[in-house]
Amino acid sequence: MLKMRSMPYTMKACLMALTWAGCASAHAASGDSPTVAPGKPTCMNYDQYLTRAEIVIKAVPICGRISPELGGLREALAEHGFGFTATSYNGYTYDVLGHNDNPQVYNGQNPSYNASLNTYLTYDLTRIGFANDAQFTLAAQWVGANYTPANPRVTTMTVFAINQSFFNHQLELEYGYITGVRLFYGIALGGNASTAALGPSSVVPFQVGMSATEPTPTLDVIVRDKSLRFYNSLAVTRSVSPGGIAQDVKDNPSGFRLNVPDAKALFIDELGYKRAASATENAAWFRAGALYNTTQYTEFKTREKSDNNYGMYLAGTVQVSKPWGDARGWYLDSKFDYSPDSVNAINKAVQATAFNVGPFVTRPADMLAFGVTKSYYSKELRDVYAGYHMDTAGYTLAATASYAARLTPGIYLISGLTYTHNPVFTPVHSDALLLQESLNFLF
Repeated sequence: MLKMRSMPYTMKACLMALTWAGCASAHAASGDSPTVAPGKPTCMNYDQYLTRAEIVIKAVPICGRISPELGGLREALAEHGFGFTATSYNGYTYDVLGHNDNPQVYNGQNPSYNASLNTYLTYDLTRIGFANDAQFTLAAQWVGANYTPANPRVTTMTVFAINQSFFNHQLELEYGYITGVRLFYGIALGGNASTAALGPSSVVPFQVGMSATEPTPTLDVIVRDKSLRFYNSLAVTRSVSPGGIAQDVKDNPSGFRLNVPDAKALFIDELGYKRAASATENAAWFRAGALYNTTQYTEFKTREKSDNNYGMYLAGTVQVSKPWGDARGWYLDSKFDYSPDSVNAINKAVQATAFNVGPFVTRPADMLAFGVTKSYYSKELRDVYAGYHMDTAGYTLAATASYAARLTPGIYLISGLTYTHNPVFTPVHSDALLLQESLNFLF
């Protein structure tokens, strides 16, 4: 069975990437929470309560959100060691070439709407005796959509984890329930909308079993050198269901299940170098990752069970211009992924994206992005379909242009246009031109 579903992930990813802009405009360079000097806005005090559970995502500072004080609620929570944030995504996708059909086979073929609400509650665990900077995060998500194969209607826990560092951040631990995409790879950078028709299932690490939607029990150990730039991140987690992301959601609707049927241990290791922008240095992030999944998958040709599913990726994100001496400017982001084609429907992919954080002097928190992604379908799977005289696509190629505009602090309008060659695997379908609009609110 083809383990792939259409899921509208791209607008959320684009907003995550805007944290580069949010941090650049609010905190000048690295996005780290600064010491609050006299006369500075008190909302900066609350950044210490932003979740640290999402290692590869830098949260938008509290001062850059709607109602930073929340009518006094943030201050009241902070007095007791708690922090709270919420985000609402509201998206629309449509193939403007008019390929409407019934049944709908990809996101946006007919007008597709989706909405979600994400909430985060953090707690400073040092108040009850944990060492160093230990922080607990509990996050939940509600999702609704009119095209449910693309975005299943769910109400689920998404993070239930502790983040804790030692030895001046040279050792960092993350343990609990969390999705792998929040810890590795950096899918959000550049706001890549080029997988709009296929969603996260088209990303090779997710094909290999990395969790993208429902959280999985995880222990992640990150070791850094004294400069805190070179690192190795090693995680032991549970694979998603071998039936794919949609099956994983069905098996674990609450997010709290320790086990789901047929899913076994997954090992992920990422070696990297990460440097924040400063007045003298450009931002850079290089990483190489490997995944090994002990779950048994059914081979496409032999129909035998195999526990030899693995994957690898290379990725780099580099700031190539710095017109204002901080994190704003042009970036180049590229990725290459590989996995065996005997059990993975998409087994290779290459991506190149250029994005500009703060493209105009008067728009420091906006982002402009252009990207191209080519994802290759498994030859072994295509051979199986050919045996039944069914035509299949050899690859999907997508080119995207998007612009994220901050309307006011905490409100973003993200517009994208994606041209996709082969929007579905089978039957071979006409090319799609997907218009994407998303209005998002950060509290």
